[in-house]
Amino acid sequence: KIAGLLVLGLLLLVPSIQAQFLGQLSTARTLPIGKYDLGGYFGVYDGAFAFFGQFRGGAADHLDLGMKLGVISESGGPHFPGDNTGVLLGGDLKYQILNARSKDPFDLSIGIGLEFSAVTDFNIFSFGANFIGSYDFDLSEGSVISPYARLNLRGQREHWDLGFPWGGVSDTDFKVGLNPGASLKVSNNLQIIGEFQFDDNFGFIGGLTYSFY
Repeated sequence: KIAGLLVLGLLLLVPSIQAQFLGQLSTARTLPIGKYDLGGYFGVYDGAFAFFGQFRGGAADHLDLGMKLGVISESGGPHFPGDNTGVLLGGDLKYQILNARSKDPFDLSIGIGLEFSAVTDFNIFSFGANFIGSYDFDLSEGSVISPYARLNLRGQREHWDLGFPWGGVSDTDFKVGLNPGASLKVSNNLQIIGEFQFDDNFGFIGGLTYSFY
């Protein structure tokens, strides 16, 4: 009876760890072919923190793709039951359909993305669609600030390893996330970027992005 109650408690924990962590960290504008972004970021969430990098490059006209890789550490809280460290891996591509420089009202991109996180005895995999809008505002001395927001619609699968003799349990659900943020271009090659995450857990992600050819 006690063992059965323990399994039930672990099953109830599975939905509580649903989340994404890597954010958007780019505006709706896509990179041209031959231009690349390399960035380093930190994330602070409700019950965890992370450090990760991003590599992004232009793949075709109006199309770019990015990859992210890093580590995440639990610090307790409502979304994480323990104190463990794991890995984060993500990728996305986006296609720009509106361009403010071509007299459209703002920049708009659509795309797809996936994310995988694994910490000790549970992992999360998600795949879905992204809608990113942004607009550039010119500041003094060549600086540009670009507010942006990403709407993420995704399917998400969580798997929890309950250990012997119970095995594992999985759960799949549909999720919606919103990431509003801003990028500040301080030179031709350097951006300071930060965004808030409104998802299963609340978080803030920030860092630096360096552009090169």
